Amino acid sequence: MKSALFTRKVKLKICISVLVLVSTTAWAASLINVPLNPDLSDFNRETYRFIHRLLNKRVLPGIRRGSLPLTRKQVVSYLLEVDQKQKNGEIALSVIDQERLNTLLTFYREARAPIAQSPARNRRLHLMTMKGKKKGKDYRFSFDLRASQRVIAHLVDNLSEEQPSEGNMHVTTFYPHLYGQVGETFAFTTDIAHRFVYGEFFDDFFPDETKIRQLEGGLKNRTAINAYLKFDLPWFELQLGQDTLQWGPGYHDSLLVSKNPLAMDMVKFQATYKPVTFTAFTGILEDMSAEINHKYISGHRVEGYFWDRFGFGLSEVVVYGDRFEPGYLNPVNIYLINEQPISRADGRVPGSGDNVLMSVDMRLRLVDDFEIYGELMVDDGNPAANFKHWDTKFGVLGGIYLTDPFGIADTDFHAEYAFINQYAYTHVNPVNVYKHFTTPIGHQIGSDADNLWIELRRRWTDRLETTFGYELERHGSGGIDKQHPVDAPKDDVWTPLSGVTESEHRLSVGANWVIIGHYSLYAEWARVWRRNLGNRRDVRENANEIEAKFLYRFP
Repeated sequence: MKSALFTRKVKLKICISVLVLVSTTAWAASLINVPLNPDLSDFNRETYRFIHRLLNKRVLPGIRRGSLPLTRKQVVSYLLEVDQKQKNGEIALSVIDQERLNTLLTFYREARAPIAQSPARNRRLHLMTMKGKKKGKDYRFSFDLRASQRVIAHLVDNLSEEQPSEGNMHVTTFYPHLYGQVGETFAFTTDIAHRFVYGEFFDDFFPDETKIRQLEGGLKNRTAINAYLKFDLPWFELQLGQDTLQWGPGYHDSLLVSKNPLAMDMVKFQATYKPVTFTAFTGILEDMSAEINHKYISGHRVEGYFWDRFGFGLSEVVVYGDRFEPGYLNPVNIYLINEQPISRADGRVPGSGDNVLMSVDMRLRLVDDFEIYGELMVDDGNPAANFKHWDTKFGVLGGIYLTDPFGIADTDFHAEYAFINQYAYTHVNPVNVYKHFTTPIGHQIGSDADNLWIELRRRWTDRLETTFGYELERHGSGGIDKQHPVDAPKDDVWTPLSGVTESEHRLSVGANWVIIGHYSLYAEWARVWRRNLGNRRDVRENANEIEAKFLYRFP
């Protein structure tokens, strides 16, 4: 944890130095990614939801929504394409969709044109801006500041002595954001969320964020950061620094690479050639165990979208530790084939090798407004030979997405299910367990679990939307750190939701009032039923959970 904090401080100093020293030129900050973590940034959820909605209605052509994040430049190009189609009479958007389109175009207006041509607005985009032209080219550096106040209340009906979890948690967060672009080929960003947590502290919030212990007492501090440099090269984009990725078709979560873990240090290459996008990265993973000091991940993904109706993706990652392997840096190798000659872990832990995972996913839209999608992740074993063998580790995910179902305008409906079997993500060598700090790199539910997520979202105006949701999550007695017992029979089988199954039913109603670029107010009430807590039979809890959050972006 100390090494990770030191790395973050170094990167912050580098970004500040770039701000001071660089003196070439820039377009607006169009190379910067639209972040995936909603607890780190503002209005990014609204951006992605609207892009997904336009894609499902087929007013947008097929895009790489399974290889996120998108850049601001890409988002604006999609919005401008839809805007032009609307003006040409090729498509007809609802009044609310048209308003949201105009609002997002205003919010991302810097990425629409060279700085000198950016339209004037009454409200400033940034708290501070330094821009100009040198040697015939433009540059811009910006500083934003946002703040939020959040309260989470747990009101438990039948509080058990084993599970004390009642009270109110308050979170005050400041979000300084320093970023800029130089020329059309270089950009940088440092995006920080610094939180002050007080009242009752719930451990399932911000589990891996940096702790500044010198300031702690009754007031706890948690900090998350995304910071990277980005270069637009002739054949691909190169990104260096801390960021979050998401691979796969899921809207609620992904099986192989998800946005759930804290941002990791990485080197990422990405290139798009007409309908096909290729991504490769190598990152540094962290672990809370004192015995694990060197842990890495490499991955690559190819995704294509064809006929604006069918998307297909292939992904592969490898987790390894105790040494760095240059052989995994090759972006076009196949880990499943070359892991054996590259891996040297076999000599230390017999039969283990490195941890290779693969996934295949698809998205199909036979008719407008209706998408069906799925993902299959294979961690190890040979499902074709023996599906029930304990070493057959896999996960499946599937779902549907409907826009304007039954003719109800400005409505989105999602239903998604995921199952991960008993020993997926685990490994006989602890350094190769599929997690970053304490969080699974894949689906948030981890091993030996399943999840059903249903959500109905309705926008009444450009500013007001309501949500209705139901979620069921179940966990067996297994876990990501519980490998197969070494003394178990060789022909042992995996068990669906093994042992005593813990379950949680969550019924929620929420509302969101947002003025993009200015502020947002969100509130949600959830009724929760938990059974067999901690995989202990007949330990239960019924609760009301209330959450409210106000976020303000300083002009």
